[in-house]
Amino acid sequence: MNKIYRKLAIAISMLLLLGACNESEFLDRYPKDSPSPDNFFVNETSARMAVNACYHPWVWGDWEMVKRDMIILMDAMTDDSYWRPNRGSSIALEQWNITPTHNNVTDWWRYAYECINAANFAIENIPLSSDGGFTAEKQAPYIAEARFFRAYSYLFLTTFYGDVPLLTSVADNVEAYNTPRSPKATVMQQVVDDFEFAMDNLPATQTVQGPPNSAAAAAFLAKTYLFLEDWSKAEVAALEAITIAEGEGHMLEDQYLDIWNNEDNKEVLFAWTFVPNIEEYSQNMTIQRLCRDLPGPLKLGIGGDGWGYALPQRDLYDAYENGDPRREFTIYSPEKPYEVYNGAEDFTYTHIKMDESGNEISWEVTYKPGDMVEYDYRWSPTGMNVKKMVQPVNELSNVRWDGMDIPVIRLAEVYLILAEALAEQGDNDALIWVNKVRSRASVSMPDKTTADGDLVDIVRHERRVELAMEGLRLYDLIRWGIVDDVFGDGTKVKRHYHSDFMDASSSSKFDAPIGNLTLDPLFPLPQRELDYNTEINTNNPGW
Repeated sequence: MNKIYRKLAIAISMLLLLGACNESEFLDRYPKDSPSPDNFFVNETSARMAVNACYHPWVWGDWEMVKRDMIILMDAMTDDSYWRPNRGSSIALEQWNITPTHNNVTDWWRYAYECINAANFAIENIPLSSDGGFTAEKQAPYIAEARFFRAYSYLFLTTFYGDVPLLTSVADNVEAYNTPRSPKATVMQQVVDDFEFAMDNLPATQTVQGPPNSAAAAAFLAKTYLFLEDWSKAEVAALEAITIAEGEGHMLEDQYLDIWNNEDNKEVLFAWTFVPNIEEYSQNMTIQRLCRDLPGPLKLGIGGDGWGYALPQRDLYDAYENGDPRREFTIYSPEKPYEVYNGAEDFTYTHIKMDESGNEISWEVTYKPGDMVEYDYRWSPTGMNVKKMVQPVNELSNVRWDGMDIPVIRLAEVYLILAEALAEQGDNDALIWVNKVRSRASVSMPDKTTADGDLVDIVRHERRVELAMEGLRLYDLIRWGIVDDVFGDGTKVKRHYHSDFMDASSSSKFDAPIGNLTLDPLFPLPQRELDYNTEINTNNPGW
């Protein structure tokens, strides 16, 4: 996204807020000093501003969204991760102890629809632009981008809420807001149509950093077909995405961690973009992920203070094959290298570890500047911390103002989307794409063969370890229909690194959600929607 246009994009998105509201909130919608359809749409500049409004709800919505908690909380609802027991609504979400009035249930719906309304605003009005030189051909990429975000939002909504209102025009009055739910199949057809349009009309390469390209649209089209279990169409779309992406120079990064540490990498097809040290354009997800329980001198001498909410679980640690370097690229774990100490003075620390019988062993280490620090299990409620998608914050003017971009779709996932489509059709060529991911220079894991088990299981395993802690696992568990199977009776998912040594009554031993994981869809409609939308009078079954 061209970042100089963000403030006007925010203004537009505020005009288009769609949520629980009453009639008075629709009055005086276009003050004279604010943009309106009558005075705003002129040329490419105004089209860009309008489309940028689609980003705002996802990125700069409330604390529940991408800028801060969303990816971390989505991981915490799975067998991969745990949310530090802090803040009641987040604890409830991690435990699946949700209700129709829960903050995330309400706001994830609200901001998805705000994005949809912003997209509809752009789609409807860009063709009305007053500059005759801004032709339909020039308008098409902007409309395609808006349709990409409308599809992205509806794919999210149908995944979590099932049947939802389908709005394809701007809702700017009470009557438009009062819309009944459409069947999920109908909404998904709109998702397919929008991603197809985006694939055909977005450029193969964007001239500015941020917007999705045609390969990203094709990849999401393929992912949509996975949700629809249309394996052959998913195969075709994934192949198209790969052809476009590789034709434009996209490739797997040799160094796995460069995907996050190098924003100019060739693997990412689309990312949420941020700017450091500017409050309006930065994110604070990074500090949420950094280790919180380090001793003070080590915090200052390594990377700065962290809040430690993204906490890998032992179940994820054990999912990696022995020797898979992605485990250490993703997870800080006991007795493994943490980071280099760069403090001004020597620091002496007493480490503790557990032997094979669960007995504590302690030893003292004096760290000198330049020494590698060993990770200690006491630095996290799970005995581990996340390494992926973090960076030092001690050089920022405010620890909440980080500029690290957050990838949404990358080429490795597209390979695995194709692998899954092939595996579901019983096609052994699925292993070609799995092995491409495994052969990354810094990973270099042995090829998988048909002797290694069921094709579908191989692909699912590879998705878990390749994409861990990126906020994608929950989508996978839902579309595979195995959320309740994964957690079982509450004693299947090990939480703490030393889970085996803990008493059965310890809350750190297992991840045991207390909500009903068998419901489909998994979330209730927000109570605010039922209160204000006169065309919806009942909630999802079970709620």
